[in-house]
Amino acid sequence: MMIKNKFLTLAVLALVLAACANDQSNGNGDHDNTEQAEGTTRISGLLKGAKSIPVYFEKLNANSIDPIDTVMTDENGTFSTDLLIEQLGFYRLALNEQNACVLILEPGGKVELNADVSNIYETYKVIGSEESQRLKDLNEILGKRDSVGMAVQDAQMTQNKEKFESAMAAYQAIQVDMVDDIKKFIDEKPASLSSLAAIQNLDSDADLEYYKKVVDALEGKVEGNDFYEAMKFQVEKSQTLAVGSEAPEIALPQPNGQELKLSDLRGQYVLVDFWASWCGPCRRENPNVVRVYEKYHDKGFEILGVSLDKNSKAWLQAIEQDGLKWKHISDLKYWKSEVVPEYQIQGIPLTYLIDPEGKIVAKNLRGSALEEKLAEIYN
Repeated sequence: MMIKNKFLTLAVLALVLAACANDQSNGNGDHDNTEQAEGTTRISGLLKGAKSIPVYFEKLNANSIDPIDTVMTDENGTFSTDLLIEQLGFYRLALNEQNACVLILEPGGKVELNADVSNIYETYKVIGSEESQRLKDLNEILGKRDSVGMAVQDAQMTQNKEKFESAMAAYQAIQVDMVDDIKKFIDEKPASLSSLAAIQNLDSDADLEYYKKVVDALEGKVEGNDFYEAMKFQVEKSQTLAVGSEAPEIALPQPNGQELKLSDLRGQYVLVDFWASWCGPCRRENPNVVRVYEKYHDKGFEILGVSLDKNSKAWLQAIEQDGLKWKHISDLKYWKSEVVPEYQIQGIPLTYLIDPEGKIVAKNLRGSALEEKLAEIYN
């Protein structure tokens, strides 16, 4: 699947370092000897091997990173600073883009963090923040999958088929266990930002109940946190796109310029196929879609190709080259197309099967799954 991230996730934020930071602390490592200011969170600790170097503290937002403080370690690698924390949220301690860890901090807290300067993420230990510890526990759950994922990538690079199949089998087995572990993790404390981070690793269709569990549990507790607000919006939108719901209207120009609406096709089963000429997986799937179209079109099956192209010539050329004889529409706005937020499109190819009354019957049917569903309907 061709992926387009809708939100800047925590996994991405953990790797990005702001270009500059405000130097607001005195850098002398003596904050523990002063009275902690009201509304601040005191964070101190030891970075083993970090002699007299700057440590950056940043607030992580859904679409940005805000630098909030810089403190110098002393000759022993110890540091201490009071951060102005206005609400519970995600924060990052970093030395550079590759050497950092994410914490969950709240106003008035007192946190100690110890790590080795060679690799903060792999070695840090946190005291005084249950949520930060849970986030560390989550990273350990995800780390099992990531290690096997590296083996899969290595097998792909070396084009070793036997090694690839073995790595994929191990990856799929770990993926199943990981999903179970994440669900247990959420069940332990759904009303937490650590659980909010966890659900981003579950399928928003198959595991929508867990998304809703966390969002509902956090209701009234973290309003204003943009990660929560973004996830709440995503859950609300996912519910409107659930199987059994009425498919949102689509009204875009056809190649001849005339507008065609999804509702114009009521009375028949319609496969809404989100694709683009530049999408390799979409083009590879097209022969299968052509085959089922030819098999079931005379029985009342229709396809509405909704393209995320931005070049009209490339769009029309792909339609002709791939023999796509069904109906096509596009506003040629690429990822800025109005259908992207309406249908929560994060990657293509993506399909929705709509029944004659305009209700969603199934999602993301491809290959044999599409043919099996159509055989069920028409036979």
